[in-house]
Amino acid sequence: MGIFDFTKPKDEKLEAKLEKLNTQISEKNLELKKMWEMHSLANNEIALEAQINEKKKELESLNKEIALSNDILGFQELGFFERQYKFSDSTNYKNALNDLRVKEKNLIKNNRAGLIIIPMTLDNNATKGKAMQNALIKAAIRGFNGEADALLTKISVSNLWQKKTALEKAFEQLNKMYSRNSIKLSLEYLDLKKEELQLAAEFELQKQEEKDLLREQKEREREDKKLQLELQKQQAKYDKDITQFSNAIEIAEDKLKTASPSEIEELRKQIEEYKQKIESLNSDKEELNTKFSNAKAGYVYVISNIGSFGEGVVKIGVTRRLTPTDRIEELGSASVPFKFSTNALIFNDDAFDLETRLHQHFDKYRVNKFNNRKEYFKVGLNEIKEYLENDKSLNVEWNEQPENFEYEQTLAIENQRSK
Repeated sequence: MGIFDFTKPKDEKLEAKLEKLNTQISEKNLELKKMWEMHSLANNEIALEAQINEKKKELESLNKEIALSNDILGFQELGFFERQYKFSDSTNYKNALNDLRVKEKNLIKNNRAGLIIIPMTLDNNATKGKAMQNALIKAAIRGFNGEADALLTKISVSNLWQKKTALEKAFEQLNKMYSRNSIKLSLEYLDLKKEELQLAAEFELQKQEEKDLLREQKEREREDKKLQLELQKQQAKYDKDITQFSNAIEIAEDKLKTASPSEIEELRKQIEEYKQKIESLNSDKEELNTKFSNAKAGYVYVISNIGSFGEGVVKIGVTRRLTPTDRIEELGSASVPFKFSTNALIFNDDAFDLETRLHQHFDKYRVNKFNNRKEYFKVGLNEIKEYLENDKSLNVEWNEQPENFEYEQTLAIENQRSK
């Protein structure tokens, strides 16, 4: 009886296929291990970036405390705004904004606005993974740009700090949301967007200042036109009076020819008086021409409005009107509840220079310390008087007891009603 071998014969093809599968499994396990390592690195990088941002916030807070301890109020949230660019006109700001937006576009074009932290694969394909991450970067940039554009709406120097803070928050939220895809927006792009907010706020401020300046120039032109009309009217009055007295002299001289001896003396006396009046009128006319022929000549006024602004607040301004009180009446016409009271008037050949000197001397007393075009000062009249009296060349008309009729009557009515 023969011996039978029950061992199954080996299938070489099957063995080879099994070996290949085992090798592939080992490779996939290795790839999986690497991916977990990369994921761990990505998480570590994100955590590290979060720590860096947190330290930056701590540093910023510390810098604020240092600034405050040295009385340096250079932060918008404390109500102080300081220009960073200080361009002379709005056109320069507009050009700078255009240049900045070109920089932003170039940053996007050069793939520096959004960054891939760790390359990923899609369907085991690195190219597909990169395409996916780039698409997500574009979506993140679009989202961030939308937030930034919304913040640019109605931006001003008063809300700049809040808008920058909101932009940083949007930046952090988007990066947190896209961290699972191992991408992020770059700090370089954030800085450009913050710079755009700063420029836009300063641009709006500059435009407003230019509007204010244009308004002042137009107001000065209107004042000059009113002055010219007043001068023409006054000159016409002088000429009319001179003509009347000249005619009166002619009539008196004609009467002399037939006057009796008793009438001659009286007529000669009248003629002399008329001649003196003509001489006085010509003198006044010449003085008026000389006085206002200089484009800088005018009146500096110091006025107050207790009913509107309280005690101790004065407005120091200038007018070239022939009658300065006309201008003061206009100032109290509709913009304030009570009329202004005139405390002092100073005629000067260079009224604008005198006004500037007064503004500079009492600068620390300004009510509005941001806009120097506002001419209100919280300062006692005695201090103004002391300063003016030191200049002996000035002729100051002081009104020690200015009229506050409307305000006083209002107080009287309120007292009567309270009884």
